[in-house]
Amino acid sequence: MWEPKKGNEKSTAEKPRTENLSTSAVEAVNNFVGVREATLNDLNEIYAIEKESFPDPYPKPLLKAFFFHPGAYIVAVVEKKVVGYAIGIIRYRSLGHVISIAVRKDFRGKGIGKKLLNELIDRLFAMGAKKIRIEVRESNEIAINLYKKVGFVTKEKIIGYYPDGETALVMFIDLPQGRRM
Repeated sequence: MWEPKKGNEKSTAEKPRTENLSTSAVEAVNNFVGVREATLNDLNEIYAIEKESFPDPYPKPLLKAFFFHPGAYIVAVVEKKVVGYAIGIIRYRSLGHVISIAVRKDFRGKGIGKKLLNELIDRLFAMGAKKIRIEVRESNEIAINLYKKVGFVTKEKIIGYYPDGETALVMFIDLPQGRRM
């Protein structure tokens, strides 16, 4: 479950977060995974991950445009190589929206997606989001399970949301009661 960072905790770029990891292999990988702000120099690697991860990837110019939108654009890095990314924006001053999150195929199942998602949630709440929204393919059970573990709850479905006609689940997570970022 996502828990907000306390005021004195450092970002995962400085101190990798490895809680709740079940295997030593996952722990070992996570000890070498840093999370940092994405830069335009990362765009080619981000786009390659986007293309390998989604049947209808965002075009490269759109991924570039998100660098100039209020929100958070982060990457997971192993040995200076981008292995995952997450993009979140702020809409209507208080709604966080996870635009995209993906991990290279050869690094999946190692807790990197969870690490990116938790960092993105922290950053969006710190920017003023009161709740965060994400859409996910109804067939993407791995992603749905991750989002549920972190605390997202399905609130609605959008029939035909994706270009191939597949339904999207719309999931939300709220800023914990009594917690001000």
